[in-house]
Amino acid sequence: MSTSAILIRQLVIPRQSRRRLSGSGQRGAATSPQRRVAPAPASQPRPFAHIPGPLALPMLRHSAYVLPRIGNFHHSVGLGLLEGLQARYGDLVRLAKGSRKRPVLYVFDPELMKEVYESKVTRPPQWERSPLQEQRRRAHNQHSLHSDETKEIWSAIGTLLQDETFLNNYDKIFDDIAADFTRRMGELRHLENALNEEISTEVYRWSLETLGVVLLGIRLGCLDGPAHVPTELNRGKEKTSLEDDTPETCSLWKRSEEELSAAELLVRCSLQVAGGGHLLRSHHTLRRDSDTFTSALRAFDMHYSLTEQFVSRAMHALRRSSVRAEQALVQRLRVLQDRLPPLASDLLLAGVEPLAQTALSMFYQVSLQAAQQQRAHDEVSWCAAARAAGAPHSSCTRLPYLLACVTETLRLFPVTGGVVRRTAQDITLAGYQVPAGVDIVLAHAVSSKDEKQWGRGKCFIPERWCSSSSSSRDWEPLRASRAHPAACRPFGERCPAGGLVGTVLAALATRLLDKYRLEWHGPAPTVSIAALNKLQPPYYFVLQNAC
Repeated sequence: MSTSAILIRQLVIPRQSRRRLSGSGQRGAATSPQRRVAPAPASQPRPFAHIPGPLALPMLRHSAYVLPRIGNFHHSVGLGLLEGLQARYGDLVRLAKGSRKRPVLYVFDPELMKEVYESKVTRPPQWERSPLQEQRRRAHNQHSLHSDETKEIWSAIGTLLQDETFLNNYDKIFDDIAADFTRRMGELRHLENALNEEISTEVYRWSLETLGVVLLGIRLGCLDGPAHVPTELNRGKEKTSLEDDTPETCSLWKRSEEELSAAELLVRCSLQVAGGGHLLRSHHTLRRDSDTFTSALRAFDMHYSLTEQFVSRAMHALRRSSVRAEQALVQRLRVLQDRLPPLASDLLLAGVEPLAQTALSMFYQVSLQAAQQQRAHDEVSWCAAARAAGAPHSSCTRLPYLLACVTETLRLFPVTGGVVRRTAQDITLAGYQVPAGVDIVLAHAVSSKDEKQWGRGKCFIPERWCSSSSSSRDWEPLRASRAHPAACRPFGERCPAGGLVGTVLAALATRLLDKYRLEWHGPAPTVSIAALNKLQPPYYFVLQNAC
């Protein structure tokens, strides 16, 4: 570790936090060891080619297995395909080189995942020719996205955002943001209280406002003003089957840049990055002569320019008055000086879409569970009554059953389907020799629903996260503490905001369930797994008034 990286870590993280915190898992995750042990390696490791998996066929390669009628997995899509591979071939599945430039190894067993994390000979694949890397290279005095110092800064921020005491600084501001979002949700309702097509944009507004206040300590203004209510004149045209690949547009695209505030421009830019898949590694995003590369470069330029404006505003707010509670993080990060704008831009780019999609999945899961939603509402009502009686705000921000509902949503629908690690050296895994240059996919989205780990793994059961004192012993066989710690990692291994998500989602659910009931009136949504697990529109949410 370089001397400057050590200095940065010492300045950002207080000494007591460094002693108290370790790891990168979310708060409330299971920590007890898993009893089932992976197969012991043989004295002589077996060759990599002996790992079971589908063969790469001539011409069609692995795509033949998902062809209609003739493929073994023609009926499986998305995560169902990975579950089919596990059921057929086991906890290690090898895909030969026929489908891409390098072989892939899927890992479904949490104990094997832990071995990969602790091996110290794997690393995330680096995306050096991306539009984002090019934008950072063109900007003067910007550091590499993959430098050791950048990684150390992200690690330090992640450590801070797992500290319960540190996160208490944001309780009030999270509640204010959730209240603004709830107000706008009420404005979105139309015939029979159905939410209009702007719900996705509103969730992105909330996500950006939340991350902005954590990082910069100021309200960006993403939730200011009235919500967009479609009328006969401004309602979007319904797409035909021939237009399914056309990106969805929202009200922000129907107005010129001069009509939008800086915060609204930042929301629109974030939607453009998410909708265009500009952060994905693909043939188009790596070709400098492609329209996708050019479009992504323009979007990243605008995003960086807008972020610089908000960073400047945050620094001015720090100098103008005494430090407020929500400025706890930016107060420590101000020592980075010119490195803060690219850091803030990266964090907003990486965090807005996962947080927004997690909130949408939470809404969907809660809308399907009337009994659990009622119990969470009762808990919220008690909190509201206690606050009306004069109880301090902090006493109503940690609602056990509501937090259990949030955590169960993260387990059932992790926004990150898996973590990719590329071997830099040979590694022995479950008795097999895995050579350097293999992409190892740690399929957390499958292990988080594995029956062997959880029991009724595909059911929404918040009680598995409740303590024994607050829940019946009937749930004991399904306790989350019985699962392996690596089985459920909804944001991967080292997401800086992983410890923050539960808190902000609980604040959002508290405000929403205090006033409304969520229902889903329509078919189950399609799930896309291109890079993140995302619920695809249309959304059939109905927002009923609470009784």
